[in-house]
Amino acid sequence: MTTTLGTWFETLRNTLTSARTIVLLVLYALLLVSFYFFISTREATAWQVFMTYALLLLVPAEFFIFQAAILDFAGQRRFGMKPVLLSALKLLLVTIPVVLIGAFVWWLMNKIQLHYLPPPAPAAFAPNPPRPQPVHWRPMLITTLRFVLFGVAFPLAAIHLWIEASVCDVRASFAGGVKKIFGTIGRALARAFSSEAVFVYGLGLILFVLGPYLFLFVPIHVKGTKTDFAVFLLRLLLAFIFTFIGWVVTLSTLVRTNATTEPVAVNAPATVAESPA
Repeated sequence: MTTTLGTWFETLRNTLTSARTIVLLVLYALLLVSFYFFISTREATAWQVFMTYALLLLVPAEFFIFQAAILDFAGQRRFGMKPVLLSALKLLLVTIPVVLIGAFVWWLMNKIQLHYLPPPAPAAFAPNPPRPQPVHWRPMLITTLRFVLFGVAFPLAAIHLWIEASVCDVRASFAGGVKKIFGTIGRALARAFSSEAVFVYGLGLILFVLGPYLFLFVPIHVKGTKTDFAVFLLRLLLAFIFTFIGWVVTLSTLVRTNATTEPVAVNAPATVAESPA
């Protein structure tokens, strides 16, 4: 864990001091702007409908280009638009099965939760205070499992599939047959749920989830409309910065941790001369 923590801090320092972070920041800003226009555009005119459908394709494309650029930055590869676009396409393809499995698991858990959810108690207007309700453990366990799966397991699986896809040769992978493909997927998923990967992702959650949540939703009481608006803009800016830094550092650290745990090819051992009896 000490080595992993050192890698995390080194990645944070490189992210804050590297000039290539500006490119990532521009891609991140374009993604936010496109997403804002997508959710704010109303389908009233033909032009607005066209914009909505165009942004429906543009936002996922910008998202995967952003992820591919982070992987390129973390792998210290030479930045080029064509390799990044090709890598983004591969990330999209490996994400589709994860999304489909996740959607099925979400639907299944909704069914299970509805089955075990206790019926609402009838409203009663009694003079005495109501008795405390018992704790329903099954819905609580289902909610906890939902967070573990969709907040940790599926994102980690997707990230490590991205890492594997960004460096693999598609032709060589398919030439190796189905066994090689599933073996590569199995190794990527095994690394995704290792203690180092979970530890790095947990640190990232503090930055790109907990930090923005505190900045946006913890109430701060100030006097004056202008001051309140300025504080709101500052909180919004800090939330965006922490989300950006947290995600870039998390993904980059996972790439570097994954590189250090890759199996090293071992050459045939040299023949050792037998000592005379």
